Amino acid sequence: MIHKYQGFIRQNIAPKGAGGIGIYDGDGKKVGTVALGRLSPVTKKKLYSVGIVSDVHFSETEPAWNPSGKLEAALTYFEQEGCAFVCNSGDMTQTGFYDENDYVDDGTLTFDAAQFARYKQICDAHAIPVYEVCGNHESYARPITDNLTELASYAGAEMYYSVTQGSDVYLFISQPQGSIPMADEALQWCYETLEANRNKRCFVFVHPYISDDSGNPLEAYDNPIFDGWGTKTTAFKNLLSHYKNTILFHGHSHMMWECQELDKTANYTEVNGFRSVHIPSLCRPASIVNGSRTYQDTKSYGYLMDVYADCIVLNGRDFVGGKWVPTGTFKIDTPLRAVEEKCI
Repeated sequence: MIHKYQGFIRQNIAPKGAGGIGIYDGDGKKVGTVALGRLSPVTKKKLYSVGIVSDVHFSETEPAWNPSGKLEAALTYFEQEGCAFVCNSGDMTQTGFYDENDYVDDGTLTFDAAQFARYKQICDAHAIPVYEVCGNHESYARPITDNLTELASYAGAEMYYSVTQGSDVYLFISQPQGSIPMADEALQWCYETLEANRNKRCFVFVHPYISDDSGNPLEAYDNPIFDGWGTKTTAFKNLLSHYKNTILFHGHSHMMWECQELDKTANYTEVNGFRSVHIPSLCRPASIVNGSRTYQDTKSYGYLMDVYADCIVLNGRDFVGGKWVPTGTFKIDTPLRAVEEKCI
């Protein structure tokens, strides 16, 4: 049987170490090789690298998806590759600072830092800095903003902040509670920070995806947090489209890179006038089976991002298999463009 893969998009390139495209007959026997052509990996001088993960979901005990082992493997790999730091796009835990069964604040909640403690233990065992945002799971039972002092102790994360690497600026914006993608003051801060750095390359990390953007192929996930934000979602999208040197990163849906064969907006789009990258789950990547999201707990997905003067390369990796995922490799051009001053 002949299968023609039709899921590639213009930004896809061959993974690290690829030397050609193999040609196989119907029996699986290799009969030839052709050159990579435009799919060839980037060979110009790299400025630096960072690791990118999302949706670790530490539980109070070690669950089947093995967050301890998978986060440990990812951080070890990023250190070995000399990454400057790691970006975590949220859902570090299952239920934040409260018992795993306390999904609703019924007035009897007991503070329990076990999930964050497990996350912190792994991060503290490594020298590489980890910058994170809070996702909706950090606010189950009670908003994470009720526990900002504890959050600073266990994750070191403010609700919004920036990090500079060379000439690039990284913005990290957390969810203040499960149903809100960011606080109003965080949206204002995002505008002010992008405006102050409008002629620099800016990478914006949030947790949830935007519904008409990348991250939710075939609408197989049903918790579109940005949908309930109304005109503020429109304002956020307008900011991203105005500041042309910006790239948005997000997680939340867990969807695997392979979903791109079913929906070409699964991983990367520019449909809203800005560049948008989805990050699959480090610990619970999900595929689409019969139209529904299905966890693949034996896999562990994340990006090694190589940064160049005029582009980035997102190298999708399975940390359990210790290998690159071809459909998760993207080259995104980032030539700096002059941006007009914006007043809102």
